[in-house]
Amino acid sequence: MNNAKPLTEEQCSTLESAVRTVTQQYLQAQEEDPKNLYRLIIDEIEKPLLEKVMEHTYGNQSRAAICMGINRATLRSRLKRYGLIS
Repeated sequence: MNNAKPLTEEQCSTLESAVRTVTQQYLQAQEEDPKNLYRLIIDEIEKPLLEKVMEHTYGNQSRAAICMGINRATLRSRLKRYGLIS
């Protein structure tokens, strides 16, 4: 089982701050307002998240789905989207 401790308020704030900072930097670097920014950011974050959760659960999709708080069908759909399963 996982012995990891829950994230502290400071750690959550750091993740929130990082997303805020990177998003601001990305927007400032664009000459025009980007299209589909939400999808772009989700795609950039979701794949490494899935990779790490699957690694953490030793490839067990049921455990990974529970860990992520999504159902197994949604997990499988996301894994396929990023080519992490066939």
